[in-house]
Amino acid sequence: MDVSQIEIVRPLAGGGGNATVDLVRAGGQLWVLKCHRPREVAAERLFQSSLREHGLPNLQVADCSGLRPDQLLMEYVSGSPTIGGSPSLNLCRRWGEAIRDLHGIRSSEFQTLDGQGMPVLASWQDFVAELIHKAIDRQRERETGLPAGLLDKAALGLAKLKKFNPPEFVLTHGDLHLNNALKRGGEVVLFDKPADVWVAPRVFDLCLIYSEAFPGALYDVNRQGDEARLSAFLEGYGDLPPEQPEWLELFVLLRSLRRYPSPFVPELRAVIEAALDRIARL
Repeated sequence: MDVSQIEIVRPLAGGGGNATVDLVRAGGQLWVLKCHRPREVAAERLFQSSLREHGLPNLQVADCSGLRPDQLLMEYVSGSPTIGGSPSLNLCRRWGEAIRDLHGIRSSEFQTLDGQGMPVLASWQDFVAELIHKAIDRQRERETGLPAGLLDKAALGLAKLKKFNPPEFVLTHGDLHLNNALKRGGEVVLFDKPADVWVAPRVFDLCLIYSEAFPGALYDVNRQGDEARLSAFLEGYGDLPPEQPEWLELFVLLRSLRRYPSPFVPELRAVIEAALDRIARL
């Protein structure tokens, strides 16, 4: 297939950040053409390839000559149906199973992605320290309304994460929310993987399930049905490794501070405050 064959049909919703997504026609069928930073495109290509190599549901990436480094031509699932909204308990369970299988792809060493979107060895401790620094500085510099005392308390608590030395890492999505999981027949297909992380401990990925997908289950957020949805998700996923649950609240706090404020999760401040309270009681 050649880039000259691509005909844009219409824009599609989603993409996130600076990305654009179009429904296109090429080679007699419909595809999704995603344009994003080259590193992000390379990360998504590698992620889908890794899923395919391990026999997991994945999106076909077209071999199309002439595409720019910031372009990716991917399989189009008719209607682009994501789990989204208020998923059924069965969908929550299947989502948990899909992430369980993703996390079955293990690595004994920590890796990030370089500027070209290729895995390279890195220091887990340095990675965490930088995340903490960025999370706290983001809130102070942007003056998002979080009190200085709260940020001081958060920085003190998050410093404990520097002592976390996981014995193994797993292939990580990095942005697990309900619209980054497609329904395709009886399968749940993960997509839209950011390049910020490649492998990590499971709790790094799963904390977003608690803080953003189903925050009403554990935090002071009025989201009816979240407790049942989280329970169904965990039926599909299973248990965290025994050394990781104690770090869950700290990763919820870290990643919530890194993402606050979020138009997609208006409850995130309540999650931050509740997580701090829970950490204080540990």
